[in-house]
Amino acid sequence: MAHRGPSWWARVQSGVLVGDGAMATQLHQMGVPIRTCCEALNLSQPAWVERVHRAYLDAGADWIQTNTFGANRVALARHGLEDQTEEINRRAVEIARRAVKGAVGEGPGETAGAPGAPDRHPNGASAPKVVLGTIGSVLDLVAPGGVEPGQRAWLRGIFREQAEALLTAGVDGLLLETFPALEELGIALEAVRGLTDAPILAHLSPDAVGVTRDGVAIGEAFAVLASLGADAVGLNCRLGPNGVLRTYEGVPPQAGVVYSAAPNAGLLHRLEGDIAYTGDPDYFASVAEQLVRWGVRVVAGCCGTTPAHIRHLRERLDAAYGDRPAGGSAAGGSCAGGSAAGGSCAPSTALPAAADSVPAISTAAATAGRAPAVVAGVVDRRAERTGLPEDGGVTGRRSGDSAAWPGSLAERAKRVHTVVVELDPPRTLDVTRYLEGALALQRAGADAVTLADNSLGQVRVSNMAMASILKGAGVEPLVHVTCRDRNLIGQQSHLMGLHVLGIHHILLVTGDPSRFGDLPGATSVYDVSSTELTKMVKRLNQGIAFSGQPMKHPARFVVGTSFNPNVANFEKAIDRLRRKLDAGADFVMTQPLFDPRLFERIARAAEPFGAPVFAGIMPLTSARNARFLHHEVPGIHIPEGILARMERAAPEDAVAEGLHIAEMLLDEAMHHFRGIYLVTPFLRYELTVHLVQRVRARSGEARRTEAR
Repeated sequence: MAHRGPSWWARVQSGVLVGDGAMATQLHQMGVPIRTCCEALNLSQPAWVERVHRAYLDAGADWIQTNTFGANRVALARHGLEDQTEEINRRAVEIARRAVKGAVGEGPGETAGAPGAPDRHPNGASAPKVVLGTIGSVLDLVAPGGVEPGQRAWLRGIFREQAEALLTAGVDGLLLETFPALEELGIALEAVRGLTDAPILAHLSPDAVGVTRDGVAIGEAFAVLASLGADAVGLNCRLGPNGVLRTYEGVPPQAGVVYSAAPNAGLLHRLEGDIAYTGDPDYFASVAEQLVRWGVRVVAGCCGTTPAHIRHLRERLDAAYGDRPAGGSAAGGSCAGGSAAGGSCAPSTALPAAADSVPAISTAAATAGRAPAVVAGVVDRRAERTGLPEDGGVTGRRSGDSAAWPGSLAERAKRVHTVVVELDPPRTLDVTRYLEGALALQRAGADAVTLADNSLGQVRVSNMAMASILKGAGVEPLVHVTCRDRNLIGQQSHLMGLHVLGIHHILLVTGDPSRFGDLPGATSVYDVSSTELTKMVKRLNQGIAFSGQPMKHPARFVVGTSFNPNVANFEKAIDRLRRKLDAGADFVMTQPLFDPRLFERIARAAEPFGAPVFAGIMPLTSARNARFLHHEVPGIHIPEGILARMERAAPEDAVAEGLHIAEMLLDEAMHHFRGIYLVTPFLRYELTVHLVQRVRARSGEARRTEAR
């Protein structure tokens, strides 16, 4: 693979090239602290870097990449190492070559580890091992107007300097990876293409499925990169396995183009105080096999992947294809054009929907972001549902820790079945369908609609704005408030704004890290934890600001807290929940639960606390949706039996099967809890309307029909 041409094409046409996984993930597991300059370890701890390379080669990797992702002059300057750019890159190649030589040994008449030498894998098969020199993105953000002309020349110099160091040291090719914007990757490719005839792989790393950060459709971006001389084009990093697969499913395969993919292990999240990735090696390998069936010919792993991920991938591909070319050029069994996140391409199954009961909404008002002045068939229930004056004022309200007034969700759930339905705000400025769904849920009997706060770091319409519109339409909102996005100044201001708008039900959550959301360069604030924020909100209820200064009026927030039982140590999770309740939380909302046995276990564990628990139920929509939730969404675990049921269901029956499962779980939840928390998938509110109606029918607590 030392030269561009027949040998490169022969390898990708005759089979699949498997690469390595994450370098930094392994180094951190070996004890290297977060935020260490991993590239500097090429000089200070070369044996550690070589050990990681060897682990991936032993796992079956056909190629490895040098430890040089951030070894450009700009990145190294953050650590005062810019003058060692050439040396760090050169040493990285030496370490990778030494790892190849040590892992495969010398073949007869050959010098193992030399560029392009046909080495042997420990399994005895002839398998040339390749070293690619990695070059990462330099810019944190490409401005909407594009890169300035002067900056383009500067960037070309940065990329050329690193590429020359890698090529001089003897890499077999170059890997340009983790570029969110096409423009910067194009500049990098133009800068290095003229330096070598060796293969160049060009990887975009979009923040959203199907489009680069600078707004170019992925298929179009691939065509541009191929025209600039890339030998392979592909995706790596941010989207996770499912997101990379969905993006490829929306790309029409082009003849003669070599496609590559290196997904993360899953999504980044907090796990018992640590940062971790969702997903496991078997799931990673299964999605990678689907990518190969689509037509991807170069596969590897990015952040969070380990030698175990690569070993599972190698074994799965070997078992499925052996020495044969893998699959065709289209995704086997998948639908062109993609689907919703983790969703299904199958046609919808007719379900008991409340379309005929959805009040008319002014489309113009909805798309303009205004609450409709008059919503047909809806009576403003704010005073009835909350026990508060319609204007949300504080006159006559009592102060103190207990904010759960008699009509609040927390108090209601202690007496009767109370249903909260999650309906995430839209990701566009058209809120028409969202409002239709919220009103349909209210008419079905939902007590409140809860709105997440940019969950998973995905940018949506402000939940405060949407909650205000719902409040004006007579729908009680329960607003999530994350610790991620606001410092304490912004947090208190936000809470005060909610209160002035008459929004008093809130759920305090830590929030998913922003690194793998829509804007990975955004800062995750985390001034306080959700437990600490709970205490501070309770001080607002006593009329005391975060600063300790007295406020003219006490707030009247009813505070919810989240609970994730899907952890290795259930008792430890219960202890954390106890601390949140001790801090003043009034009620609990669980993650969606799919194991029927958990309902009784949670009920018994939470009973001594005396706080109402809203048990989470979420309808599944397809087998892919189930796999995505199980493997990539933090805090969700789906038992094998339910996964198998979704796998067995025909595509056209999958939605109905998911609803049957939700009904079974809902019935079990109602035996143990009066609080029910329904999560609406993909804005398919007809599913949760059906479940709300089931709660009302089974509990015999149908809401009073108001005079129309």
